[in-house]
Amino acid sequence: MVIDEDQLLDAVRVVNGAGRPVHAENVRKYLGQCADEGGYFEVSVVAADLEELESLGKLKRAPAIEWNDSGPTPRTRIRYVLPSEQ
Repeated sequence: MVIDEDQLLDAVRVVNGAGRPVHAENVRKYLGQCADEGGYFEVSVVAADLEELESLGKLKRAPAIEWNDSGPTPRTRIRYVLPSEQ
């Protein structure tokens, strides 16, 4: 099952409206059990779809947070904002 773009943007808005960071893990939780066979979407699939929305200009990356020397932010924890909020 493919995540519908409108459904994904709605999930982003709800997560954002709840004051939670918009990243693949939180968005995945909001999408809930609507993937194939009633399971959750893979977090890596949600991360890829969020990246695609960014490439289309529908999302922007939030300013990065420095985490000491722990390396780059994992793809599933990259935070996004809606363009109107940046």
